[in-house]
Amino acid sequence: MNLNRFFTLLLLLSTSAVKLSAQNLPAKTTWEGTLANLGIILTISEDSLTKQKTAEFAVPQQNATGIKVSKLIITPDSLTADAAVMSSAYTAAFNSNKTTLTGLWKQRGGTYPLTLKRVANKAGYNRPQMPKAPFPYREEKVIYYNKDRSIQYGATLTIPKSVQNVPAVILITGSGQEDRDETIFGHKLFWVIADHLTRNGIAVLRVDDRGVGETTGDVMGATSADFAKDVMVGIDYLKGHPGIDIKNIGLIGHSEGGVIAPLIAVQTDDVAFIVSLAGVGIKGEDLMKIQNRTAYLKNGFTEDDVARTESFMLMARTLADRYTNRDSLKAAYEQSKADWLKQQPDAFLAKAGLKGKSSEALLNQLSATMFMPWMRYFLNYDPATTLTKIKIPVLALNGGKDVQVSAKENLAGFNALLTQAGNKDFNTVLLPNLNHMFQNAGTGDVSEYSTIDETISPEVLDIITKWINGLKPRK
Repeated sequence: MNLNRFFTLLLLLSTSAVKLSAQNLPAKTTWEGTLANLGIILTISEDSLTKQKTAEFAVPQQNATGIKVSKLIITPDSLTADAAVMSSAYTAAFNSNKTTLTGLWKQRGGTYPLTLKRVANKAGYNRPQMPKAPFPYREEKVIYYNKDRSIQYGATLTIPKSVQNVPAVILITGSGQEDRDETIFGHKLFWVIADHLTRNGIAVLRVDDRGVGETTGDVMGATSADFAKDVMVGIDYLKGHPGIDIKNIGLIGHSEGGVIAPLIAVQTDDVAFIVSLAGVGIKGEDLMKIQNRTAYLKNGFTEDDVARTESFMLMARTLADRYTNRDSLKAAYEQSKADWLKQQPDAFLAKAGLKGKSSEALLNQLSATMFMPWMRYFLNYDPATTLTKIKIPVLALNGGKDVQVSAKENLAGFNALLTQAGNKDFNTVLLPNLNHMFQNAGTGDVSEYSTIDETISPEVLDIITKWINGLKPRK
């Protein structure tokens, strides 16, 4: 879950880049600027063989990296960088020595000024856990489709050599569109997990999300329920693959993936077990309140300030539930927004960045987030609808320094709801020093993710592996 869901610019992860040649730029350039109080980074790179340019955006405060540009056009005096999956476009002009881009960011009907300045290229990441060939297992790049072939899925299957009927897992990513490796700040979390599990006798399927890499499908109108259907297609693929024990296919979900896994398990008997990595054991609305309260208090807001931000979110959510017609929703929102602003003291508005030119962008981006089908689904999500029905083995892990999915409340939720289900085979594990990415962390803050060399704690890898291999195989 992205920490800054509210009063931030919504940016979803990536779509495939279209490579077009550039004009008079070095092989790699990095550009930085600020939009609605968020740092925006644009990195333009050149293929060493084709000399063609590709580009990607990043928003570090939202833990969003690798947002690939789907349309890149560079002329001697201008740049256009569109990211189709997030419905955004940036058009700008270079200054004479190509050190500044001055232009407009367009997203969901809004247009906002954005200036990017060229900065020194960032140093490469040190990621010592990155898997390295040769591998003692088979690695297959695969393509498969849903039943009506309307969606193509690109994936990688790692499977132990010379072993028949091995257990298998599907890895399910967190919120935002992610590649099959769940790549974040140079960390390839899912590749590291897949490598460790497959070296220990467990086949792993990891899949590009919709709109990323080799996977197609609608993103903007999709919810967790749609993503659950995607994973079920993956289960069917594994059931048809030789060497897989079709009775022992499990799911490992990270963050939102820990919501999706139970959604699937209550719909099919094909799921043998679930591993939840910072999954959600409380209502989505309650999780967001905890997440945002923690963030606001940490940044100097008072309890009264937090209540004011929550009142805006409640207003936007209520309107989204009430109006299905887009024009009616927009009109009602504009009036309600104006009424809300009149009720807020100037000191609060200044602290929240809601005075001046950026205020309109902040509030409109917040409402756009609240009106999205994904967000509306998540806020209405109640894990009691799934976890109270699950009797298969469940392992739920949370980091004690997780600032995105609070360990105390969520593990308590898993315990209570799985007990209510009569589940006799579940474990909840609190790992005190780990963050949302399951790295050993200092504070657990999102800003640390990129600075930590460790991709995932070896302790977590061992816990997952021993737990799966210790399960009694289903017959």
